[in-house]
Amino acid sequence: MKLNARGGISILELGLYFPSFVVALYVCSRHGFRRSSGWIFTLILCLVRIIGACCQLATYDNPKSRGLLEAAIILDSVGVSPLLLASIGLLSRCIDSIKETSSFPLSAIYFRLLQLLITIGLILSIAGGSNSTTSNGTFKVQTTSKIGIILYIVAYVFLTLIALLTATKLSRAEMGEKRLLLAVILALPCILVRLAYSALAVLTHHHEFNLLTGSVAIFVIMAVAMEFIVIVIYLVTGWTIKVVATSSSQSRPIMSRPWKGNSDGAIPRQGGKGQESRKVGPVRAMVSHAGRQGGRRQGPIHALVGAAVAAAKESSAPKGGERGGDAVC
Repeated sequence: MKLNARGGISILELGLYFPSFVVALYVCSRHGFRRSSGWIFTLILCLVRIIGACCQLATYDNPKSRGLLEAAIILDSVGVSPLLLASIGLLSRCIDSIKETSSFPLSAIYFRLLQLLITIGLILSIAGGSNSTTSNGTFKVQTTSKIGIILYIVAYVFLTLIALLTATKLSRAEMGEKRLLLAVILALPCILVRLAYSALAVLTHHHEFNLLTGSVAIFVIMAVAMEFIVIVIYLVTGWTIKVVATSSSQSRPIMSRPWKGNSDGAIPRQGGKGQESRKVGPVRAMVSHAGRQGGRRQGPIHALVGAAVAAAKESSAPKGGERGGDAVC
């Protein structure tokens, strides 16, 4: 099959994302490969684009392969999620800097819920793409893909609100850390255009936005260019910004940051000389204990399940007075 304009775009993506992958690998090696750092998602997106371009080019040798075609569609549709997740990671580090000297009105649980929303959207987009082509090679949008895009839109709105809220507290952040918010603000319009392209491709039936036969010019401007601009912004920021210490709160997972679980945004005080010890309720104590069983910190779902099991065991166990009464009898 003769190479067309879409194939040329795939070759262009390989030329752009191979060097970007190397740079992203270096940036991640500087800041760590943790999800909370944000830059790991730039590496993932570079890898996704390289594999997607290879799948697209492979369809020219095997045009009747539905598997290759669906793989190319899936890899094209999941590009929004790494951009959103990378933005969350950079914002969370900026907020960590603000929290060193001030309070922040949002706790880390909001970031975790936002990550969960994007992850669900990603799963639905993959599920929709896996059944998106018919036997004759035409593209058919699935309901799961539509729901996934809607979740991306909701996540983008909340991400924008968090960025604006962070801007009101930016004067409290360290000078170098302020660039993180600037990078996110510069990237948000590009992410919006990229999200708009996906929404038009999935939620409308306009032939110009068809993922297989749509306008190549629109695809390049609204999808390829926007993604690459965001990647460049984030990689330049990661290349030039300082590396935080491993023991610093900024290098921890989001849910283990000092402001985790504080709805008022205040940094919790630790008990000890010259400091007030904060009273912890029984339910929170059970969740904390259950989340740390087994010698490592568990996620929030594991912690809640463990707390429920512990509470069930406690309620089913005979009380001390009852055991004493039985012994006397």
